[in-house]
Amino acid sequence: MEKRLIINDFKANKLVVVSTCIFMAVSAMLLGLSILLFGSLSSAIDCLMLKAQTPDFLQMHTGEIDEEHITRFSKNRSEVEAMQICGFLNLQNSQLTIGEHSLVNNTQDNGLCCQNESFDLLIDAENKKIHPNPGEVYVPVCYKNEYGLKAGDLMQIAAEKLSVAGFLRDSQMNSMMASSKRFLVNEVDYERIRPFGSEEYLIEFKLKEGSDTNAFATAYEDAGLPGNGPTITYPLIKMMNALSDGMMILVILLVSAVVLFISILCIRYMILTQLEKDKREIGMLKAVGIAKKDLRVLYFSKYLLLSVIGGFVGVIAALIISGPLSTQIRELYGDADNMGLIYVLMILGAVVAEGIILLSVYRTLGKMEKMSAVEVLYGRGSFGKKKNLYLPIGIITAAAVFMILVPRNIESTIAAPEFVTYMGIGESQIRIDIRQTENIKESAKAVTKEIEQDNQVLDYTLMHTGSYKTEMPDGTSYNLMIENGDHSRFPVRYLEGSYPNNADEIALSILNSKEMNVNIGDTIRIYKDFGDNYTIPVSCKVCGIYSDITNGGKTAKSYFSGIDDKKPVMWSIIYLSLKDKNIADIWVEDYRAKYSLHGDGIKVVKIADYITGTYGQTIRNIQKAVIMSVISACLILFVVMLLLLRLVIWRERSDSSLKKALGFTSADIKEEYLKKTFKYVLPGIAVGIFAGIVPGQSLAGVLLGSMGAYGFHFIINPIAVFVVTPMVIALAAAFATRVSLKEVDRVHAYECLGAR
Repeated sequence: MEKRLIINDFKANKLVVVSTCIFMAVSAMLLGLSILLFGSLSSAIDCLMLKAQTPDFLQMHTGEIDEEHITRFSKNRSEVEAMQICGFLNLQNSQLTIGEHSLVNNTQDNGLCCQNESFDLLIDAENKKIHPNPGEVYVPVCYKNEYGLKAGDLMQIAAEKLSVAGFLRDSQMNSMMASSKRFLVNEVDYERIRPFGSEEYLIEFKLKEGSDTNAFATAYEDAGLPGNGPTITYPLIKMMNALSDGMMILVILLVSAVVLFISILCIRYMILTQLEKDKREIGMLKAVGIAKKDLRVLYFSKYLLLSVIGGFVGVIAALIISGPLSTQIRELYGDADNMGLIYVLMILGAVVAEGIILLSVYRTLGKMEKMSAVEVLYGRGSFGKKKNLYLPIGIITAAAVFMILVPRNIESTIAAPEFVTYMGIGESQIRIDIRQTENIKESAKAVTKEIEQDNQVLDYTLMHTGSYKTEMPDGTSYNLMIENGDHSRFPVRYLEGSYPNNADEIALSILNSKEMNVNIGDTIRIYKDFGDNYTIPVSCKVCGIYSDITNGGKTAKSYFSGIDDKKPVMWSIIYLSLKDKNIADIWVEDYRAKYSLHGDGIKVVKIADYITGTYGQTIRNIQKAVIMSVISACLILFVVMLLLLRLVIWRERSDSSLKKALGFTSADIKEEYLKKTFKYVLPGIAVGIFAGIVPGQSLAGVLLGSMGAYGFHFIINPIAVFVVTPMVIALAAAFATRVSLKEVDRVHAYECLGAR
């Protein structure tokens, strides 16, 4: 009998059954998809780093090196398993053309390298070690889709030409968040092209498992080994690899939580709708002696079956959708290991989503036990409160707007030029990088002198970055990458305090502040270099803590005198703004042409282009999540309103019948329903916009905090937030309302004669 009742119910209520399945499937799909993508990303990165034998400690250095000194240090350190020194031939982007694409506007530091012997291997699409032949070049896989490249294209380096033999995976520099990219060539070609670039070195160490990387970095610095460049560690490499695609996955996870909430609310009201329709049947079943609990189990078994179907469909949908969403993950990092375990976790995630929904269903079905057989037989009483009939419509509308706005606002924030204030960079218009030259300070001084004489420049500031040994209050040593200059010109966003104004002040990034366990007002000792290996510790007070997502989020800012500090400069950066912002493109092109002729290692770029070059990959991934959230929100809102308005019409059927008997037309009744509905839809849109901006900002802050961007505020697109999104939601609501109100046409005037 139970099976027959369920089958008959499915046939009689096809729309409710399909809608319930949709909500259960979408909830299972999004949560399962998040787990599948996150597991695949994490496993693929681990697999790549294992096969490529990623170094635990890497010191980039520009200038001369003493290999014997480094070798002695390596042999004397018990935690060192292996050491190697790799060449990296930095090339000017203006000299590079691949296929039909010039890299003049590329923001990365591009260069050539040869294959390593023991670790830090560059591997192909099958994760195998690459051995290029003379005349061949392997291109970073991240450029494959960006420039539409294919094997057989030509790469031109000044007057030299190489054939693109394939694409490589670089466990260190796969992500666009890594500022450098390596092209793999044969040793013969490397030597032939060497005169066209400036060589720097990657001094790499593999450490024994469990070794303290920070302690090793301090020992390296204390030994006086080469350090004219950034220091990179294994955890930092892994974090940069994960962040780009990880942001998209976190956004999908956030959307899945919202969808789960919506599903619970919607299924609850679908159950109430069904109970209203089945009121007399429920009374008959109670009258013939079926126990309350048995009746509850009868209805629950139907939803249990629907959850199995919905969960299965959701898992299949997650597997299908994960294909295009994980294309970039597979290209950059390869296939994941332990996919069996990942699939099990995905299925468990879908089961958890279904379990939460079923728990809500079981509690909602308890309303049947509160009404007597007499009440339901005569159509009296209600399974829900009539005063709340329209309230869920407003709540779901707000949730749908929230679903769209949060990922959209994250995308617009990262894409905005103002986002540089979270990158440890002031809100300037143009950035000039001076790197890989024999004398960075002198080159920077020459560029600065030229800018001073440029009448088109409104303001500028010059920054020098160097690595300093630091002693914390507890006496432990720590290496700080400090940017020295006038930070009052283009200040970054400070979470606490302000920029350094004096030589005895220092500002720290939030991640450095946490790792060093120092706060505003604390004093640290910095060893300044006065030349001839003569260093003196200088006490500096922490004056500010700021957000930064560059260099792994671990930076500092100072205002040391350029006269008394002889510390070697890793790189210099000039930030500037123009009097006329509209000439930025022309100005940048003029200076690029000028420095490409006589200024090796000088790169000129607009800040907006710098963000796109660094975070374009992340932005594109989040845009995929935005598209998914818009489609999901509109689909869910349509189904929800379709069902909730049917509930309203069913509960007010006798009133509508009476109105028709009194002479009101179906159009009159529909207009009344439309007005009532939009009295809740419009406030729902307003609440959703507020939630998407204020609480949504806090949720997004948790996501971006993983990148080191703390205390940030949304940089919203007003048209997208206040015009496009409300219009999309209003149209979806209007269409759902129109379809739902067709039920009014099925109400007849004579029905009121039988109403009790």
